[in-house]
Amino acid sequence: MQDKNNLVDSLYDRNLLNEDEDIVLSDGFDDALIGVSSSEPKIAIYDFWKALDCIIKKNPQLEFDDALAWLEDFSQLKIENSEDLTPIFVKTL
Repeated sequence: MQDKNNLVDSLYDRNLLNEDEDIVLSDGFDDALIGVSSSEPKIAIYDFWKALDCIIKKNPQLEFDDALAWLEDFSQLKIENSEDLTPIFVKTL
């Protein structure tokens, strides 16, 4: 797993974010980050299934269905005062 600061730095280094842009990342899902939106404002995009894997690896005692239900609920939440920057979780095919 990458350090969050290194992850953010790499987004700027790869010109995925401009110097004046901010992005909201979801804690614990660094390995599930697949990109950022091309639209403004930039939004972090996560692979839903990789995020589920992150949850299960971090909480091995958690039943699969409980982890799935938690992520379903979490991915629907809007971050207070940052609704436009709330990350998106994509269920890849």
